[in-house]
Amino acid sequence: MALQYMASPVPDRELKKGSAELMILSLLEDRPRHGYEIAQLIELRSRGAIRFNVASLYPLLYRLEKRTWIRGRWKPST
Repeated sequence: MALQYMASPVPDRELKKGSAELMILSLLEDRPRHGYEIAQLIELRSRGAIRFNVASLYPLLYRLEKRTWIRGRWKPST
């Protein structure tokens, strides 16, 4: 992921704009993930430069699902 190699910090809003969908899709390419896990991985891989909260991440996931780019499913917690 290119964000790992950025030399200077860029404001959170700037990085999210236009790249959030690609970051999410790249994480889902290997296997299904929960929204919380997606948010944690993005924060980890960007070294804290990008942080998603529930209010912004889940609407984005729903939009991707509506476009049929991803498929969500509900699972009862164990």
